[in-house]
Amino acid sequence: MRKTRKTAAVVALYTFLMLGSVSVVRADQPVTREQISSEQTETKTDSSAQTTESEATTETTTQTTQAKPTTEATTHTHTAATTHTTASATHTKKHTVATHTKKQKTKSDQDKKKDKKDKKNKKKDKKSIIPKVYNDHSLEMKDKKETIQGFIYFNQADAAWNDNGYQIKSSGCGPSAMAVCISSLTNKWVTPVDTTVWAYKNGYYSSAGASHEMVPALAQQYKLECHGLGSDVSKVRDALKKKHPVVALMGPGYFTKKGHFIVLVAIDDNDQVTVADVGSRQRTQYKYPLKEVIAQTKSASAGGPCWEIYSDQKISAKADKKAKQLKAEKKYRSKEFKAMYNEIKSVLQKNYQLAVPLKKGTLVSEEQFVTITSLGINDKVSVMDASKKLTSDVDLDTVVDEIQAEAVKDSFWNTIMIAPDKTNLTDK
Repeated sequence: MRKTRKTAAVVALYTFLMLGSVSVVRADQPVTREQISSEQTETKTDSSAQTTESEATTETTTQTTQAKPTTEATTHTHTAATTHTTASATHTKKHTVATHTKKQKTKSDQDKKKDKKDKKNKKKDKKSIIPKVYNDHSLEMKDKKETIQGFIYFNQADAAWNDNGYQIKSSGCGPSAMAVCISSLTNKWVTPVDTTVWAYKNGYYSSAGASHEMVPALAQQYKLECHGLGSDVSKVRDALKKKHPVVALMGPGYFTKKGHFIVLVAIDDNDQVTVADVGSRQRTQYKYPLKEVIAQTKSASAGGPCWEIYSDQKISAKADKKAKQLKAEKKYRSKEFKAMYNEIKSVLQKNYQLAVPLKKGTLVSEEQFVTITSLGINDKVSVMDASKKLTSDVDLDTVVDEIQAEAVKDSFWNTIMIAPDKTNLTDK
């Protein structure tokens, strides 16, 4: 009984293994139902042979068992390899896309940074106030500065002030007028470019011109006093008699067809005013009735259309004291000295330049002719020697003291070197 059961179990195992062996060994061909049925018949008919062939069965089982895992391992390896390859390809693709995206982003960021830098540089260039070429012009113009009644004169149309994009020639009369006052009252070289740039930065100037508020604002910036006089003739007269310049906004008339800033710098006993018209050297050469000038002013805010500009009282008091001392000293001069002094002064007041002979002294180391020009406040002049060395702020008294009187045989009007409509040596 036990033997029979054992034999049946072996047969069943053999059948199962054979079926598995067929499916593994012939994995490259489909297995049919007829093949399976034939193998089962042969198994039943030759059951006795199973015992004899048990070793072979065991060997076959071993081989089959070894073959099957190998095939499965191969299949698994192939599948895994395929999966790994696919995953690798997918990863590579993702990596490529990510890299491309990253490059694009990096490039985009670089472009943005470049654009931002370019904009910053453009903005900087636009705001760049004073280029090197201006500095060169400024120093050059300082050596050739012009004056009118002791005040520094600027012309807004000069090339030196118009190589920077601020349109001073067409719109910068206001800042130029203030440059006249500031340079004259502070003894600092403050040009139309300096005042225009400051006014632009602080919202008082554009290509359309300057606002009325620019006048008191610039005065305050340079520590000067500004007093709005409106269009009161008597107040303007009083200011000019104190030698305080008056900035005036003019309307249609002598000076402009629309609107224009000028500076009133002096007044004589006939109520005639001398002006520093920053838009015209020609108009600057004439005197005008004060009442007519005020009548042509334009309505303005911020205390205008006329503003008195002056330095603080301490400085003014010191200057007045020095002027009184000089005046007192002149009383003790000889008649010849006084005559020579007054004649030279009258010539210089017409914006002429004079050639005079000087003896050896504080101004020159040897006898020579010098050029006298630029009559300023308190009768200060500029002296240029034969080597073209310029000395500024020289007392006219000192010059007259050192003139070779014996060499002066004629009127100083005969030693004029330049026409009144040209106010520096380069214009000869």
